[in-house]
Amino acid sequence: MYLLAVDQVEMAQAALAAGRLAEARVLLESQAADARAWALLAQVYHQLKMPQKAAQAALRASTAGAAAPQVQHALALYYAQSGQRKLAAQWEGRFAESKEADAAAPLRAALLYAELKAWPEVLRFGRLAIAKEDRAQTRALLAQAAEASGKMDEAVEHYRAQVALSPYDEDAYSSGGQALLRMARFTEAAAFLEDAHRKFDKSPQLALALGVAYYAQRRFADAGSSFLRVIELAPTVAQPYIFLAKMIDQLPTRLPEILKKAEAWNAAEKTEAFAPFVYARALAASGAPDTQVKPLVQEAIRRKADAWEFTFELGQILERERDFAAAARAYESSLSSNAKVPETHYRLARVYDRLAQPAKAAREREIHQQLLAAGGKEGMR
Repeated sequence: MYLLAVDQVEMAQAALAAGRLAEARVLLESQAADARAWALLAQVYHQLKMPQKAAQAALRASTAGAAAPQVQHALALYYAQSGQRKLAAQWEGRFAESKEADAAAPLRAALLYAELKAWPEVLRFGRLAIAKEDRAQTRALLAQAAEASGKMDEAVEHYRAQVALSPYDEDAYSSGGQALLRMARFTEAAAFLEDAHRKFDKSPQLALALGVAYYAQRRFADAGSSFLRVIELAPTVAQPYIFLAKMIDQLPTRLPEILKKAEAWNAAEKTEAFAPFVYARALAASGAPDTQVKPLVQEAIRRKADAWEFTFELGQILERERDFAAAARAYESSLSSNAKVPETHYRLARVYDRLAQPAKAAREREIHQQLLAAGGKEGMR
């Protein structure tokens, strides 16, 4: 009789997998003493749109067979299907720690916990997963969980293991490189991304990340080459142009090339606010008069009024024009968007001096010194 009951549960499970729900229901309802049958019935009732009966069946299964691995896994499937991710994760976790668990069970548990952002549990089951089978997907999940938990060294270890397991997976390199950048480990990031770029030399994403790593190291010539390479590969991506505008004074030999690319981007891009601004910066660096540069800066402000760089640039032009009242307003607007740029306070102080407002000028100089002492960086020149 026991073997017959087991056979019926197996037959019911096969019917459920095949979508023969009515058949599965009849077979399972005849096995009222079997906790696994109730766990499978919960899935059947759920698919038959009978939520109350499904919940009751799941409760009976969990009461009678909480320690049975097959019941644990079946309940995890039911709770996952019904959108109860926390319960699904808990039951799949129990199953993953049993002797009957398949090799992929810990990874399934880790993925369920990742949906809940329960990072300690993701680490716990992810580590169990790689002990059973080391996979790139698991390493990526572990890296994410370790980083989210503040375990940066472990995160780097998993990112490196991920690319070792998937040496021709561009996304794996990109994820690892971006993580190293987020951690401000720029020397490691540069070396990691150089290796990636050798394998994927037509990837704008990797070239951009490599440029950022070089920029953070103040390797401006290398950064400039990387950003120009991104523009060759993906001319509509804004970030390389913006970085080139920040460092344009450091790239005198590349200025003709930058100017040409900035002009082309500005001509093609009618909505991106940085397009006219970058072109303005390139023209100014090339020695163009303010009468040619100013309209481009004003157009950038028209497109995005709260970008501190734009009003800062306009303030410098107005200062050169000796329109000190307007320059003060431009610098004040820049500070309303970003008050942590020391140079803006310094320049505003000079303008206040010109406007015979010594108290305001003194205050701006004081803030300028405070920001420099706190490690603030000068803005775009």
